Amino acid sequence: MKLALAIVASVSAQAAVAETAILSAPAAYEAMQTGDLILIDIRTPEEWAETGVARGALALTMHSRDFGAKLTALFAAQPNANFGLICATGGRTSYVTSVLEKNGITGVVDVSEGMLGNSLGAGWVARDMPVVTAGVAIGVYEQMIAE
Repeated sequence: MKLALAIVASVSAQAAVAETAILSAPAAYEAMQTGDLILIDIRTPEEWAETGVARGALALTMHSRDFGAKLTALFAAQPNANFGLICATGGRTSYVTSVLEKNGITGVVDVSEGMLGNSLGAGWVARDMPVVTAGVAIGVYEQMIAE
């Protein structure tokens, strides 16, 4: 699976809106618990420190220059997995899923209410769902690409 998420930097913000599946935070957590979803928190390290990261999710900031390479490595290491993205309020996840779809990577789910909530839901934090530190969530990424 080829993905250069220099794509994220190079594709304009006018990317076509794709039909992305949306999951609520509770549904995403349940899917993670059953092994049916790998959730990726694409926020900044500062945001992870402020709220924590959803327990079971991995932390991979979209703001890093090597985001594309790391995402590609994760997809390659877990070829049969279902992936979901979460950010603060759904804006970044919507953008990244649309860029992925535009580049032939489909089926990535958007946990659009995010950590902080929006019109689709209260958000992970307000729902008082479990969180871990960024260090734990970064370790989840490292473990998954090593498998």
